[in-house]
Amino acid sequence: MKDNEINPLRKIIHIDMDAFFASVEQRDNPLLRNKPVAVGGSARRGVVAAASYEARQYGVRSAMPSITAARRCPSLVFVPPRFEVYRSVSQQIRDIFNQYSDAVEPLSLDEAYLDVTQDKRTVGSAIRTAELIRASIHQQTGLTASAGVSYNKFLAKVASDQNKPNGIFVVRPQEGAQFAAGLPVRRFYGVGPKTAERMNQLDIHVGADLRAQSLGFLHEHFGSSAEYLYNAVRGVDHRQVRPDRIRKSVGRERTFQHDLQSEND
Repeated sequence: MKDNEINPLRKIIHIDMDAFFASVEQRDNPLLRNKPVAVGGSARRGVVAAASYEARQYGVRSAMPSITAARRCPSLVFVPPRFEVYRSVSQQIRDIFNQYSDAVEPLSLDEAYLDVTQDKRTVGSAIRTAELIRASIHQQTGLTASAGVSYNKFLAKVASDQNKPNGIFVVRPQEGAQFAAGLPVRRFYGVGPKTAERMNQLDIHVGADLRAQSLGFLHEHFGSSAEYLYNAVRGVDHRQVRPDRIRKSVGRERTFQHDLQSEND
């Protein structure tokens, strides 16, 4: 029996809002449009919770100390977060998701997986479904979203980042392994800066380098991540979309007097 007869191919969409917090602020305040915006912190204290795409062009990123962000982008506009507004918009988006699938797994306020294998609206195509969802989000909220469409969660999530912002990318079943082979190792879930550095020291830079390693080698060097890496680089991910999953909290900003350096991967 073939593997896909045991685990039938599914149609998975990953939707990721584009610079969600910052985009909401730009939507609601015309004076912020087309300007570099940081949600959270101030020019002297705090941490950036989100950055607009205009700010990202200067290297400003979420979780960056505000003082560092201000140095990189002197014209950066800091605005306080409005989490109650973000939650309200997130619920609007979730309601749209529920129109197209009963299997929706929210990851945070601004992203979710949808299993559209059952084709609740009889659209006939996962790609078309993703386009309809993106169009509905824009029509109802004025915001843009990017989508990844594939046959498993890993590939759908990576794909949603390929054509950001306001884009869509599709990885078909026959393309999964080749697509994964070309990914930089940093794009694999759980591979942070430290792990990526360790991989580079082992002459592992892209998925194809990972695929060349045995499962035993991966266990030796990467422990509990070994099986995930071994499968993912071959385009395999049997995880189900879990509609009962508890969404991650929105997070809370902490303000510090000095820049922080994290030792976490």
